[in-house]
Amino acid sequence: MTPAPAPTATPPAIVDPCGSILSIVNRPSFGTGVCTVRTGHADVEIGYTNTVTTGSGGGNTALYPQVLVRFGTANPHLDLELGVPSAVRSSVGGAYASGANDVSVGAKYELGYTADSSWGISGVVTLPSGTSGFTAGAAQYSGSFNWAHTLDSEFGLSGSLGANEFAGTNAFGSTQSYFALSPTIALSAALPGGPSQITAEYAYFSTAGPGLGGKSWIDVIYARDLGAHAQFDIEYGVSPTSINGQSQHYVGAGISFMN
Repeated sequence: MTPAPAPTATPPAIVDPCGSILSIVNRPSFGTGVCTVRTGHADVEIGYTNTVTTGSGGGNTALYPQVLVRFGTANPHLDLELGVPSAVRSSVGGAYASGANDVSVGAKYELGYTADSSWGISGVVTLPSGTSGFTAGAAQYSGSFNWAHTLDSEFGLSGSLGANEFAGTNAFGSTQSYFALSPTIALSAALPGGPSQITAEYAYFSTAGPGLGGKSWIDVIYARDLGAHAQFDIEYGVSPTSINGQSQHYVGAGISFMN
């Protein structure tokens, strides 16, 4: 009797990489992560940055609490996002001023994933709701394609390709909209001793403002999970681009919570 053929092994299911809070929290990078907040969950991201502008007319700009609230939907690959206005305190130009910036609303969708890669899209609309001097003065629109790839058990690459209609004050003191591409790329490394990672990111904006050229940023981020529902981050960023004799660097920190 001919023996029956051995049954074919069922290949293991591919696990969605969007699971831990470390994969889902988006702050404080320039790029947009792929992962979404899952159905029945919400995420609150809070932060502080102090940006130093050097050169003639320079000063400090503090921005806080940078609240971003993200809600899971019935579709586990789609979340909705609300950017709450932050307080802004500035001494740039030698004059102290304070106010609030603009509110934003957005959505993110994870399009797909394999065993080692994931990709998705996101969109944000910023409404001119802030106080004078700290509002963009017109609606702003941003959309991006986002991706991530695991290199091995320690390292991963990620990035975004953004297309944006920003708004700002031109040389004549009027609000003017302008278009900018904003590609980013980041290399992350898992650290020993717990669920933490360090990330080095490069971001480029093809237009830094009305009538201006491009601007680059380089930042380094340390993020650590504080259990399954909280995450802490600290960061330092610098722009190697000089615009009108001024350059910038910043420090920041934040904490995020997910239920």
